[in-house]
Amino acid sequence: MKKHQKLATIALAGLLALLMNGCIPSLQPLYTPDKLVLLNGLVGAWQEDLSQKQGDVTNKKKPETWTFQKVEDKKYLLIHKDQHGLAAAFDVHVVKLGTHYFMDFFPGSLPENYKNGKVGDPEVMNEFLKLHLLAVHTFAKVELSGKTLKINMFDPDFLRKLLENQQIRIRHEKTEAGYLLTASSEDLQKFVEKYADEKSAFLDEPAVLNLKL
Repeated sequence: MKKHQKLATIALAGLLALLMNGCIPSLQPLYTPDKLVLLNGLVGAWQEDLSQKQGDVTNKKKPETWTFQKVEDKKYLLIHKDQHGLAAAFDVHVVKLGTHYFMDFFPGSLPENYKNGKVGDPEVMNEFLKLHLLAVHTFAKVELSGKTLKINMFDPDFLRKLLENQQIRIRHEKTEAGYLLTASSEDLQKFVEKYADEKSAFLDEPAVLNLKL
């Protein structure tokens, strides 16, 4: 397989993984400078609460961990470790739209001591990073209350229904895998704020994390 064909296959696989695992991919970030905020209490190491998972979780090797570090003004570095202990880094920005907070995730660079695989090698890649092979932004509604953090990813099937029923007008591209948003950051903000209180806009199971002591 030629190099450009291989890269296209990897990108398509990444987009498909995003959609199958409940993420809406976007070429543009959700944040703009005027909407960026710091989320008090976010910095620290958070661990997945498996008791909140539905169904059988006995096959999970270990709970996911999400460690947030403040690296710049209104910018965080997330070190995510999946159920296999594989790490990946993400640049995270938090915006406040109306009364809700949202996170924007984008693949970042791991510190050298976390190196454990390369992009494009699914055998040694962090599960969350597999969803970002196309180097796109994804976003989620977040709720932080004391030592509990909930990360609610948008449901791509919800977006699909809106677009196919012509209930929303937002710039996008339809690919073999599904829909990729190409709208401006401002239009993305209008979209997520409009549906922030719509339960069906999000996956049934948010990531529920507890602050590690």
